[in-house]
Amino acid sequence: MKNILEMRTFSAVLQICGWLGCLVLAGACRNESSCYDPVDVSKIEAPVRIVRLEETLFTLKTADEVRAWLRKYPDLAEKYFQLNRLPHDSVLINPILAMTQEPHQDTLLRDVRQKYPDLKTLELEFEAAFKHLKYYFPDFKVPRIYTLTTGLGSFFGTDVMVGEGIVVISLDFFLGKAARYRPPVEQMPDYIWKRYHEGSIVPTVMLYLSNRYNQTQLEDKTLLAEMVYYGKAYHFVRQMMPCLPDSLLYGYTETELNNLAREDNRDYIWNHFIEKNVLFSNSQFVKNTYLDERPYVAEINAKCPGRIGRWLGVRIIENYRRRNPKIGLPELMATADAPLLFNRSGYNGQ
Repeated sequence: MKNILEMRTFSAVLQICGWLGCLVLAGACRNESSCYDPVDVSKIEAPVRIVRLEETLFTLKTADEVRAWLRKYPDLAEKYFQLNRLPHDSVLINPILAMTQEPHQDTLLRDVRQKYPDLKTLELEFEAAFKHLKYYFPDFKVPRIYTLTTGLGSFFGTDVMVGEGIVVISLDFFLGKAARYRPPVEQMPDYIWKRYHEGSIVPTVMLYLSNRYNQTQLEDKTLLAEMVYYGKAYHFVRQMMPCLPDSLLYGYTETELNNLAREDNRDYIWNHFIEKNVLFSNSQFVKNTYLDERPYVAEINAKCPGRIGRWLGVRIIENYRRRNPKIGLPELMATADAPLLFNRSGYNGQ
């Protein structure tokens, strides 16, 4: 079973396609003016203050300065840089100094400054999502959030890291369409890269956080089990961010959402899974076909977007919630039995 916390840069799942472009998906197109929040979180406290490190990072000129900087942020040093696992601190210090001295990184830092002059909007988005998380899971503790730049992961780190009590965001990944630099196409194809936008930061973090609550049966290695796992994860994000557009939740374009909104297309996709008898397949190749990053699922047709198995997983979970309204989110996330959730969902492609 894949662990969402183990997903790295090139398997991010969220895509930006414009708030006004969100089309009806099974009657559930959401935007800030029309969405419905089923819970009242107004009295819940979840203050967020993001610690920006990209500026101080580029003031470091010597190994001793880097060491002092790391001592100032011990959680970052141990949980993000994993300093305690390195044979010598020079393994970390050298790439940090190399990045701060690389000429192109100045341009990248300027672009980050221009795109993110402050992070107030991001802090408010995190606060709202964390309030919902505390509503459903009162023991949740707000993590410390850091931002920095990593040279698009070429020197260290990745786009987003979520650990125990810590979140680290590499802002140079989230410059949007105006970005002057990007990872190599062979490492991050256009259909993935175009998702990287400020609007995808909070949903990505919440998707990672869902893993803490998403119980699974490790011995069940079927495609269905992973579909349900992803379905629960995405449904979790929806509950944390009830006004999140479907385009950001699923990472699909306007055209893809429009196609999936058609009943005949939904039936066609579901019939493919049934006719090919893949739901209970243990084949890793089969699971990769329907769950992993692809521009489209050729086995279905050229208009079927990649990761369609994840989308179907959400459909299954949403059907389950509708048919079992007394089951709350904590109980859903704690239910590890994927066949049980599937059978009680009554889902048949609708």
